[in-house]
Amino acid sequence: MAHFIILVADGTLAGSVGASLDILAFAQRCGAPAERVAWQVASARPQVALSGGMALAATPVEHLKMAPDAVLVIPGIGLDASAPHGTDGGLSGGATINERYAESHLLWRMQASDAQAYAGLAAAHHAAGGVVAASCSGVLLLGMAGLLDGRRATTHWRLGDFVRRHFGKALFDENRMLVEDHRVISAGAAMAQVDLMLHLVQQAVGGAAGEAVVQHVMRYLLVDSRSSQARYRVWEHLHASEDDTAMRFEALIEARLPHVPTIADAAETLGMTSRTLSRRIAASTGAAPLQLVNTVRMRHAQRLLAQGDLSVDAVARRVGYANGTALRKLTLKMAQQPPGVLRHGMESPQ
Repeated sequence: MAHFIILVADGTLAGSVGASLDILAFAQRCGAPAERVAWQVASARPQVALSGGMALAATPVEHLKMAPDAVLVIPGIGLDASAPHGTDGGLSGGATINERYAESHLLWRMQASDAQAYAGLAAAHHAAGGVVAASCSGVLLLGMAGLLDGRRATTHWRLGDFVRRHFGKALFDENRMLVEDHRVISAGAAMAQVDLMLHLVQQAVGGAAGEAVVQHVMRYLLVDSRSSQARYRVWEHLHASEDDTAMRFEALIEARLPHVPTIADAAETLGMTSRTLSRRIAASTGAAPLQLVNTVRMRHAQRLLAQGDLSVDAVARRVGYANGTALRKLTLKMAQQPPGVLRHGMESPQ
């Protein structure tokens, strides 16, 4: 019996599924016992349609037999899935990123028959003593299965507010890259599936041998260890409305650095009151103006640090701080990393 069951839905990102299978295959090549990292792909149909027009043969879930010690892995719920012919829902080929994560679309996808069946399978497997793991939108299936209640969890940072609204009993932190809590393992955005699979391989092999296998796989595939999504989250905001106030505000701050205007000054420049500015930014991003100011500072600081020719104190002055201590506080808060680590594009030792 396969140790890993990769449960795939129509529309799941091909890269996420492919990364899962490649990591398992490379783990075998790097010395992992074949029986500990064997796998089987399962889906609602014998052939599952992935993103980008790709397809993959799969075992239909009704034929699936899982041992209690198998690990059920869900690399996304397939947010790009199309609605069956003659029904409403799904996304068109030109759908925007906001439409992909719109609440109405997420709810539609969760109500689909395959999502309901997969959630039931996850609940049953966990109840039988098995491990259930998911990344990105696949974590929504864990919520549907009741497996997030009272447990720590993470998912794609874009889904954070949705999870809090619909799975309010989850102890949720979307800044985390990977969280394990009582045989339920969750991971962040789609390519956090890589982090998830490395973690699962290390557990499957065990001990020093598992660590050695994972290090070999990471070296051959050029994968770095990442503990947080926060450093990626700072680059985007939820510009879900047509109001461009947040983007205009960010552009103003960027242009004024290192001299950061007060909120009142920024509001006056943008032709509105401070209260209106705060309200519009909150409506389109869920953030306060100061959070956007810090985002712009963080974005600019990371660019300067990556160039490598300025000291940390000099970078701090370029983004409106008196010294590197203030910049360090910002990067630790927003990226959970000190400036020196961001300069070299790698995580600090764990």
